[in-house]
Amino acid sequence: MSRLSRRTFLARSLASSAAVAGAGLWSRTALAQSGDVLRVTHFGGPYQALDALVGKKFTDGKVAFDQDQPALIFSKWQAQPTNPPYDIGLMVRPFTIRAFAAGLVTPLTAAEVPGIGRLVPGALAPDNAGAALAVDSLDIMYDRSAVSAPITSWLDLWRPEFKGKLTLPAMPLGGAITYLLVSVARAMGGDENKIDDAITKFKDLKGNVRSFYKDPNLATQMLERGEVVVAPQYSARIGQLMKRAPKIARGIPKEGVPAIPYDFVIAKGSKQQAMAKKFVNFVLTPGVQADVCSNILLTPAITGVSLPEDVRKLIVADSSKLFAPNEPLMLTKQAGWLERWQREIES
Repeated sequence: MSRLSRRTFLARSLASSAAVAGAGLWSRTALAQSGDVLRVTHFGGPYQALDALVGKKFTDGKVAFDQDQPALIFSKWQAQPTNPPYDIGLMVRPFTIRAFAAGLVTPLTAAEVPGIGRLVPGALAPDNAGAALAVDSLDIMYDRSAVSAPITSWLDLWRPEFKGKLTLPAMPLGGAITYLLVSVARAMGGDENKIDDAITKFKDLKGNVRSFYKDPNLATQMLERGEVVVAPQYSARIGQLMKRAPKIARGIPKEGVPAIPYDFVIAKGSKQQAMAKKFVNFVLTPGVQADVCSNILLTPAITGVSLPEDVRKLIVADSSKLFAPNEPLMLTKQAGWLERWQREIES
């Protein structure tokens, strides 16, 4: 993924799921012998459920899922633009944008994929390059039994009571750092164009930080063990932790949380264009969205999705709490921001 954090997570998932990937490759070969197959990727881990939740329910063709990460999908599409190994790639937004800029993507149209008209703000990629399967975000997780009051703002991270009990992301989690900087900048009245004040404010917070985590799993483990009481974390991971640990709460800041869409992107060189568009449209139906978001604990990408109350308590159920970061602008600035984070805050 463009966000280094996701690269690390997905690379580890890939390594730990070699057997599953091999099985997926075998099934794709077997299906190919019996007719046309739509080749689609997922991230691994909990996303393997997409085969049962989406692939096997799609009636307009056969679907074979393979695990791969966006950086590699992008490279493979570049290497084989007229014969891509995947018809649809599950991408993070920065790679959706890059793939479109490289001429590797079939843009979506409302005529061919009417479901894009139901997408929540930010779920449709720039230039209609892809449509979100669902939306993750960066939120704040905390131990409700160990804080004086609920967390309601990004600026609550600076509360004195959290001294020595706070953990923040470190490189190579570039995505988490980038979204965190933008979120705090917005809380201070800035945005992607005005980040300096946020960096200065984080420099003042260094003394309160117990540690900087290089793996999202570590932040979860530290909170669960009581080593820290608060940490920024990806929404789906917070939901999974809340599910097994009732003392953990999600503090959705009043300033909003950054939407992180996971896009289905159609390869321009795919020979299955019609089927691919039907598949993306199928994903953007209420029933499929409810199944996916109830299992992976993400925010639905479309409006009008009915979810059980026990699921709604574990996710950001209200999409109005999300804000869509200016991803194209962030791509041009991220390297400089991360260099400053390492030099001025993490070191």
